[in-house]
Amino acid sequence: MQRQTAIRINPVIILLVAAAFIMLAATASFAVSAPEASGTINASVVLRKSASTSSKKVTKLSPGTYVTIHKEVFKSKTGTGSKNRWYHVTANGKKGYVRVNRVDNIAFDTVNGNVKSSVAYRKGAGTKMKKVGKFKKGANISVCLKAKPVGSTRGSSWTWYRVKAGSNYYYVCSNKVKLTADVPPEAGTGPTVRTGSILGPSNAAGGNLSDADFEVYMTQQGFPDSYKKKLRELHKAHRNWGFIAYHTNISWSTALSKETRSGVSLVHSSYGSGYRSGSKQVEPGWYNANSTVVAYYLDPRNFLTEDRVMMFEDLTYKPAYHTASVVSTILQPTKLPTYGFTPNIFVDAGAANNVSPVFLASRARQEVGGGSDAINGSTILGKKVYNPFNIGAFGGTNPLYQGLLYAYAAGWTTPAAAVSGGAAELSKYYISKGQHTIYYQRFNARNGSGSMGTHQYMTNIHAPYNESYNTKTSYQKYGILSQPLVFEIPIYTGMPSKTKLP
Repeated sequence: MQRQTAIRINPVIILLVAAAFIMLAATASFAVSAPEASGTINASVVLRKSASTSSKKVTKLSPGTYVTIHKEVFKSKTGTGSKNRWYHVTANGKKGYVRVNRVDNIAFDTVNGNVKSSVAYRKGAGTKMKKVGKFKKGANISVCLKAKPVGSTRGSSWTWYRVKAGSNYYYVCSNKVKLTADVPPEAGTGPTVRTGSILGPSNAAGGNLSDADFEVYMTQQGFPDSYKKKLRELHKAHRNWGFIAYHTNISWSTALSKETRSGVSLVHSSYGSGYRSGSKQVEPGWYNANSTVVAYYLDPRNFLTEDRVMMFEDLTYKPAYHTASVVSTILQPTKLPTYGFTPNIFVDAGAANNVSPVFLASRARQEVGGGSDAINGSTILGKKVYNPFNIGAFGGTNPLYQGLLYAYAAGWTTPAAAVSGGAAELSKYYISKGQHTIYYQRFNARNGSGSMGTHQYMTNIHAPYNESYNTKTSYQKYGILSQPLVFEIPIYTGMPSKTKLP
């Protein structure tokens, strides 16, 4: 069982960054073009011919469908809620409209712009939208997407731009802006409006490139030389895999200091004294890991191998290859099927919550695969309850009982309810908060230095190492390693040349 911290905390809402761009040759220059974006559908939805729920149906889109976003369309003069905004998209080769709240994982292609004359920026597209501030003449701005206002509020142009102002997104009339040059979206250095995690075609993240172009791509992403050797090996073995650098802007010394505080990073008693910091158990059977061990598992470079790189994979639902057959290979060696935890339960929960069912099964296997009162229908206050992810099982002398009380309060009285409820919490409290990889759920590096060592799903220092291998072996059995997977690799400042275990 891996040790956890509390899942229900008051989350700080963080606007996260997108970090994917299409690789160009080293000698190429960026040509000015209209900005577009990409994203994924988060629920079963109808693609319509126009921006209206009464419009003709074009086709039905499944969760996880990749879309190219051409523009944003406003249906209200003053309202900016999701019911008033639609995206014009291309999905599966067909164009149409979906409401903005049906698209997650949004990554913007950014275009530089220069303000031609003083212009107000507003909460939405149109002259009736609330004014927030003004750009002065000559100001340089980042243009992210075209937007179309209600006709009577269009101002001097039918086209408005969604732009970045400081750490937020606003709208300006396009006639006041001159587009100057395309630029690759920043790799981990600015905000975005997406609510989930990064996913796009792998060729927008360095996939399907020649060796020479991949070298240029790695440099443009800002991968340090110490990362490149292993990335080259992965690229040669899997040409269509994509790799995105996420620059945490957190110093290595700060990250390590926060992750070595008591109770933050633990090792099981089965590991020798050379892995421990002190002789006192923090929880029954668990000790604080020493700084050498924490440094090794914190260092992403140690896991850029086919067996372990899955800890950096996006955890949202991909119906093309997150199937019951794959989930079955993860569950088969465990006690979970014995107690009614079937593959379809995990697939259904993943689809409903936009979470990888492969990840869910791997997490359950890590937590209770060898058998546990958390999955055998233990009775709490007169009801059988289940908690395959051990959510809430932390602290005190009996964390398992705490987890069962949590399951009772949540109403997890069947295996299906427990998996679905756990998936919903993982999605809400972790994946949608930027912790969209196994690594980020262990090391909360996506939300700034103040978040390191806090809001981590597990305190077991080995958990990402183990879970990523479970995923890899299942992917390998069903040929999923040939899919265009995308991995986000964190980078810290001031990293040592290397780290190793005791």
